[in-house]
Amino acid sequence: MTSRRRIIVLIVAVVAIALVVVASVLMSQDQDQPDSSAATTPATPTKTSEYGFPVSSIRLGEGGTKTAPDGKTPIGYTASCEDAVRAAVNYVAADSYSPENWKNQKATLQQITASGEYNTKYINATASLVSNNSASAESSLISPAIYKVENCESGKSANIAVALQIDDPGLELDGKTIGPSIEYRTQNQSLVWEGNNWKLDFSPTPVRAESQLIIAEGEKAPESPNDLLNQIFVDSQGNPLSRDGWMELAR
Repeated sequence: MTSRRRIIVLIVAVVAIALVVVASVLMSQDQDQPDSSAATTPATPTKTSEYGFPVSSIRLGEGGTKTAPDGKTPIGYTASCEDAVRAAVNYVAADSYSPENWKNQKATLQQITASGEYNTKYINATASLVSNNSASAESSLISPAIYKVENCESGKSANIAVALQIDDPGLELDGKTIGPSIEYRTQNQSLVWEGNNWKLDFSPTPVRAESQLIIAEGEKAPESPNDLLNQIFVDSQGNPLSRDGWMELAR
C-alpha cells in the first residue's frame, strides 16, 4: 500500500469517508472548475529528449521566492501557469514523511496545502501514521522527470500530471505487516491559487485514471528508464497509454 493510499485508509476509518483514490485529484466541488478554453501550455519546448519527450525550459527546484520549513521546498510562486508547473513538480518530494523529520515536513505540508476540511484531515491522517506507526515514505519524480499540463487557468487552478516514485520501507498497520516496496505511477497534482501562492488540493473528486507499477520486496525493478516508461505507460489491461502532451524537465 502506498503512502497516500495508507493515509486514505486511515481517513476512511476515522471520518467514514468513502474513497477509492486520492491525492492525484482534480478540483474540489466547491472550487470553480477551470475553463479548458483558457488552459495554457507553459514552457514551449525547443528540443526532444533521448526518451522522446519535448524538453521544457522548466527545471526541478527552481521558482519561488523563499524556502519552506523543510529547508528545500521552494514556495511563493507567481500566478502564472509556468509557476503552477514549478509548484507541482517541486511539491512532489514535500509529500514525503518520516518520524525523524516530521516536524518540518508537517509545517511544510501545512504551507503548501490549500485550506479546507478534507485537506486538514489529510495532514492529520499523515501525522497519525507517523506518530502511531512510525511510518515513512519518500516521494520523488522518476528519471526522466516528466509532467503534463492537464489544464491550467492562471491565478485560479491547475492540474499537472507527474510521474513519480514512492520508496516505502514498510510498516505494521492494523496488525498486518506491509512489506517494503517501490511504487511508480502517474498522478495529477491538483492545485489552487490561494493566499498568493499555488497550493495542493487533496479533496476527493473524480480523477483521471492513474497508471501504477508496484515493485514488492524480492521483485525485479525496471532495469532502465525506457523499461520503466514502458511499464508505467500502460492501462490495467496492459495496453499502451498515449504520451502526447508529456514533457521532460530541463536538466
